Amino acid sequence: MIDKRPNGTYRVRLYYRRRYVGSKTFTRRRDAEAWERDSKAALAAGRWVDPSTSEAVTVAEWAELWLATLEGGKPSSVADRRAKFRLYVEPAFGRRPIGMLKHSEVAAWARDIAIRLSPSTARRALAVLRRTIELAIRDGAANTNPTLGIRLPAQQAGEPRPLTHTEVLRLAEQMPTQKDRLLVLVACYGGPRWGELTALRVSDLTATGALRLVNAWSETGGVMHLGDLKTHQARTVPLPASVVADLLDWAADLPRDAFLFHASQPHIPLRNNNYRLRVLNPALERAGLNGITPHNFRDTCASLAIQAGATVPAVAALLGHRDPSVTLKHYASLFPTDLDAVANRLDQALTAAQQFEAKRADSS
Repeated sequence: MIDKRPNGTYRVRLYYRRRYVGSKTFTRRRDAEAWERDSKAALAAGRWVDPSTSEAVTVAEWAELWLATLEGGKPSSVADRRAKFRLYVEPAFGRRPIGMLKHSEVAAWARDIAIRLSPSTARRALAVLRRTIELAIRDGAANTNPTLGIRLPAQQAGEPRPLTHTEVLRLAEQMPTQKDRLLVLVACYGGPRWGELTALRVSDLTATGALRLVNAWSETGGVMHLGDLKTHQARTVPLPASVVADLLDWAADLPRDAFLFHASQPHIPLRNNNYRLRVLNPALERAGLNGITPHNFRDTCASLAIQAGATVPAVAALLGHRDPSVTLKHYASLFPTDLDAVANRLDQALTAAQQFEAKRADSS
């Protein structure tokens, strides 16, 4: 039903199955007729959205509702999503009505972030906007999600920078204490993430010297949080026997609930930035290994394991990658690619099979 109002505008009062649904006002009658027609079609298809919701409630308001659903999750993850909203989503779309965003403008925004910063930052910011709009759709405040179908440049993974056995030992020798030397050896031969490494307790060290990884530290806004592993799956990491002997000896005098690699006291965790500044970076400089970071210790673990003959699934299990394809993506350059050697082994197997078949034919 369309009424012409005293001020010359046209108000559409929308009904569906004899029930009043909503209204909207236009300056031109033909716009009112088009909206009424489209709205009735959307109602029949179950896609209609009340304009009082989609055009009045902003992206920022819906984002706050979505972010509130994350509370109780991993603090660092919640903080990261809030930061992505504050830095990227809110300045571009925060004051816009949730149902008025266009695919083309969202795509241009995401690509701009990818070019100026990085594809990974763009993907994470886009994910925040996508989840926000999904919530609005579930509540009937929007009927399409303009974030879908946006293609971004592939993230170029940095080349791994592993240490050799010799470099690991050289760095360990430059560490100031036995605890610090063992930290380097466990990090390079066991491959835990920094938060996993510093969350290890004496009780996580088995009688055989394997490490049971069950928790990880994260730091948000200067506050340390102890939580689950990144993949939420505990894992056991074996260590070389020579490292195990020193580790068991070091842990013998510590309480079972103490952290293996602690700060000034056995129950105080190490902070990444503080430890690197005070202990690790000076040792790296003395060892001639400037530029190495704790993440390169995981590169080292992967590289040395591959050199020892470990398969992709084995390296994935060691590093705590849920999907072996992640391992292959990051460390493909470290796996052997000697196709001539592969061809030689295939030839040897083929020749052996041919000889076997020839002998069998002769005997018959």
